[in-house]
Amino acid sequence: VTITGKVTSETNEGLPGVNVVLKGTTQGTTTDINGDYSLAAPDANGTLVFSYIGYTTQEVPVGGRTVVNISMVPDVQALSEV
Repeated sequence: VTITGKVTSETNEGLPGVNVVLKGTTQGTTTDINGDYSLAAPDANGTLVFSYIGYTTQEVPVGGRTVVNISMVPDVQALSEV
């Protein structure tokens, strides 16, 4: 199954370079310059983990979907530490 989607910032702009990994596996990818990604998965029942510097890591259950779009949430604590 191929899972695709778009990762956006809080201002609805595509985020390039976001890590997208199928939880519990080594299967992963990164988003392109527009925030789009495509990931091959054994089935559509896993959980995707989205991580990006300055943003809170998010775990999103796929739940049988083939398109998973998310909006990343800024990690205010990490930004204030920098």
